[in-house]
Amino acid sequence: MQNADFLKQGNQIMSSTHRQDHSPKLIHHLSRVSDSIFALAMALSIVGFDLPDSVASINDIEVKNFVLTQLDHLSTYIITFILLAFYWIEHTQKFSYYKKSNEIHLLLYLFYLMFIFIIPYSNALITYYPNEAIIKIWYSLNIFLIGLFSFLTWTHATTEHRLVSAMLDINHIKAIGIKTLIEPVVSIITITIAVAFWDQSLWEYTWLLVIILYVIADKLLVKRDKKVELE
Repeated sequence: MQNADFLKQGNQIMSSTHRQDHSPKLIHHLSRVSDSIFALAMALSIVGFDLPDSVASINDIEVKNFVLTQLDHLSTYIITFILLAFYWIEHTQKFSYYKKSNEIHLLLYLFYLMFIFIIPYSNALITYYPNEAIIKIWYSLNIFLIGLFSFLTWTHATTEHRLVSAMLDINHIKAIGIKTLIEPVVSIITITIAVAFWDQSLWEYTWLLVIILYVIADKLLVKRDKKVELE
């Protein structure tokens, strides 16, 4: 009986050691997969653009009219690309702090990547149905879910420094968490505008808040860090 218990404990220790040894490798593999998905999502977001049915049979006026009709598609693509770019920047920053991963972190991050990969589809819906409020709500909800799972993965990883270095400053952890919430907050605002005001032009301009809030957050956090250093 004692031998059986001893062997059971030994197997548990070996299993735990195996997971710990491979945990840093998991974060490396997850980083590579994430970069690939981000690259594909950015590239596939362009597919909503149309091409003329016949290049040879259209005149200069028709060419100009066609280009003008594509400007709305271009603005949607630019919004999508900027949002993905901000998420990718957050992704690279966070992965510079991750030392390892675990099952919960992997699961949360896979959901995050799933919603990232849905972005090209949401972008295509906006391109084909630019005046439909329900489509823009879908797009905003997609962005919200990306931000939500990004925040959850960071919170899980940094709680009690679970997956990051014990030397990582708690204020820096909070600062990154605050910046992670910018896109979800803006997406909620865009959903409110689409529902309450039903103004489609305001919906597009509201995404500019992402850039503005990032700049404000950076300045406030830098100012706070300098104040802490002086104290």
